[in-house]
Amino acid sequence: MRKKHHVQVGQVYQAVGAANGRSWRVRDTIDLFGIPHARVVSTEDEGDSKTLSCLILSDTGYYRMIEAAPAAAA
Repeated sequence: MRKKHHVQVGQVYQAVGAANGRSWRVRDTIDLFGIPHARVVSTEDEGDSKTLSCLILSDTGYYRMIEAAPAAAA
C-alpha cells in the first residue's frame, strides 16, 4: 500500500522518477466537483502552474514531498 499524507500550502513535490525534474510548490487548495485539488507552481518559474488532484499529489507512487510546509508564524 502506498503511503498518503495531507496536502498543505507551502509543501514542495517532485514527480517520482524525475530525480532532476521540476519541483512544484503548493500555492493553494480548492475543491473541484467535491474532489480536493492543489494549485501548484514551479519552483523554477512561478509563471508555470497546474492543478493536481490531492489524491495523486499525496500518493507516493506518483509524487514525493521534498520540502515540508513552513511552520505557522507565532
